[in-house]
Amino acid sequence: MARPPSETLTGREAQIMDVVWRLGEATAEQIRGELPDPLHDSTVRTLVRVLVAKGYLTQDPRGKAFVYRATLARENAQRHALKDVLARFFGGKPENLVLRLIEDDRLTADQLDQIRKAVAPDPRPKVKAKRRSNPESQS
Repeated sequence: MARPPSETLTGREAQIMDVVWRLGEATAEQIRGELPDPLHDSTVRTLVRVLVAKGYLTQDPRGKAFVYRATLARENAQRHALKDVLARFFGGKPENLVLRLIEDDRLTADQLDQIRKAVAPDPRPKVKAKRRSNPESQS
C-alpha cells in the first residue's frame, strides 16, 4: 500500500499531476507530450518515479510501459498543499493568507464579493420538519 503524500509538490511535479488529473491515467510519454514546455524523457520518468515514491501516483504495467494514476483527487492535494502553506508561512491562520491576498491586490472586488456570499449566512428562514405523531401512541 502506498504511503500518504508526505511532501508538497514542486512546480514540475504539479505540472505532471495536472496532466494525470486531466487525463485520468497516462504513460510517461503521454505526460511528456502534455507538459507546457518540453522536458527530456529521462527527466519526466525521474519525476514520475519521485511522485510514485511520495505516494501521489501509482503505476501499473501495461505492455512495455507503465500507466500512472493519481492516488488522490486534485481537491485533496490542494487541501494538503494549503495546510502546508498556512502552517509554514501564515502561522496556521487562514485570515492571514486572505489578508495577504487582499494587500497584494490578488483578489478583485468581484472575487471578494463571491467570498462574502459564500461565507454569509443563508438569509432564508430554516423550515423545521413537522414531527409526525405515532398513531399507535394515541390509543
